Amino acid sequence: MDFNWGEELHKTIVKSVTTSFGLDFLLFDDKIGGDVNTIHNVRQEIYATEKERQHYSSSLSENPYNSHEYHRHENYIKTNKVGKAQKKNGKLKDTYTGKTFAENDRINLDHIISAKEIHDDRGRVLAGLNGADLANDTSNLTFTNESLNKSKKADSMDVFIKKLQDQQEEIKTLRNKPILTDQEQRHLKNLEKRSGADFEKMRTEDKKSRKKYNTTINQKYYTSSKFAFNISQASLTNGFKMGTRQMMGLVLAEVWLEFRDRIPAIHQKHRENFDAQKFLGDMGDTLRAVWERIRGKFHQFLSAFKDGAIGGILSTVTTTMFNIIFTTQKMMVRLIREMWSHLVQAFKIMVFNPQNLTFGELTKAVSKIVAAGIAVTAGVIINEQLMTIFAFPFGSDLATFCSALATGLLTLVMDFFLEHSAIMKKLWAFIDCFKDKFQRGLEYYKKVNIELDRYLKEISSLEFSMDTYELEYFSQRLCSVNSELEVEFILNKEIQHRNIELPFEVGNMASVKNWLNSL
Repeated sequence: MDFNWGEELHKTIVKSVTTSFGLDFLLFDDKIGGDVNTIHNVRQEIYATEKERQHYSSSLSENPYNSHEYHRHENYIKTNKVGKAQKKNGKLKDTYTGKTFAENDRINLDHIISAKEIHDDRGRVLAGLNGADLANDTSNLTFTNESLNKSKKADSMDVFIKKLQDQQEEIKTLRNKPILTDQEQRHLKNLEKRSGADFEKMRTEDKKSRKKYNTTINQKYYTSSKFAFNISQASLTNGFKMGTRQMMGLVLAEVWLEFRDRIPAIHQKHRENFDAQKFLGDMGDTLRAVWERIRGKFHQFLSAFKDGAIGGILSTVTTTMFNIIFTTQKMMVRLIREMWSHLVQAFKIMVFNPQNLTFGELTKAVSKIVAAGIAVTAGVIINEQLMTIFAFPFGSDLATFCSALATGLLTLVMDFFLEHSAIMKKLWAFIDCFKDKFQRGLEYYKKVNIELDRYLKEISSLEFSMDTYELEYFSQRLCSVNSELEVEFILNKEIQHRNIELPFEVGNMASVKNWLNSL
């Protein structure tokens, strides 16, 4: 089977240039972290919108951190009273050391996640939650000795533990001194109080508190109307852009292909004897042909817009889900968009199977679409790399062409392999062996239907050399006789008159039976 590599490569490159590597840069402004703000990203100072970044800045400037606000909270005061009563009864333990407080020990109620850290948390501001309420949640309050609490200040637990570990060396140094000043003795005593901290207990409490804190923020933000509106708006916008890209890309490709077919003939016609009026007439015919070509494929363009829009919506949702966990780079945002564009087509074929393909043929068709998606993905990666290398005038255009060429070649190679390689043909045939009885029955009746159509065509092509009066006379004669012998006589006479060839011998019952048995 002949395979026109040049023609197929040309079509593939044209479509790639007009969609993935052409209009894509005009319609989309890919950025790190996608188009929807997430808790994870804003904590890395990565905002999808400048409006949300400004909201955080204005929030801190209008409501700066106030330690008294956090330490006068109702739950803070209540918990402190309960703790002091437990200490008086000898039942209060130091969470960070594991020791039970003595009656004369000085204790402090500590914010496990510091109040300052919570107040400045970009995720909290994005979720619109009150800092004092979060900081003074029961899960974030615990008792420790005054020395540890004042030493911790507003540090995170990891930073504080690192500080305590560094102080171990200072303790050793002071203990090795033969004589200590009063100030050094007081300092050593404070350091020794802190040295009793159990780092594992501290990390465990911090982990528990942060889990509850982050769960509260995530549930508040990701179930809010604010997030729903943002992701809906971004999805619909990108869906429309993606649909427009796919549709306009195919339109431009068809325009180019029509011009490519007609321009050489026009050039050849007017090269020797140019006539402006005739030339304009030919160009007008070309434009009309372009219009007819586009109009004839309108439903294909509409389908491309619909598939592109669905792919754009799903890619935005997918990108946002990824950014809840980790931050996506620009290239990954683009790769997700390109893969969804092809996955939507593959899913549509698998579910609806508009051409009623067999399971093997259906698998092959889906494999081709996925292979094309892989080729485009590879082209996008190549394009990103070439953009950084071709840092000279028209370098971006050269990178676009090279990427489209690579995409075209990869697409054709994989398509040819899936369609024509011996091993893949065997695979498709093997998959077809797993048809169920309903599918086999359907194929059988399809063959029967084809045969019936053929017989009906043959019957419809027969011409009887008799008019309506002859048919009426023949019918009346058959109806007027009273015996089978007379019927047989009339029929034999008509057969001889019409030169009709019968598949059996007239009057020979054995011949008639053999013919009937052969049916």
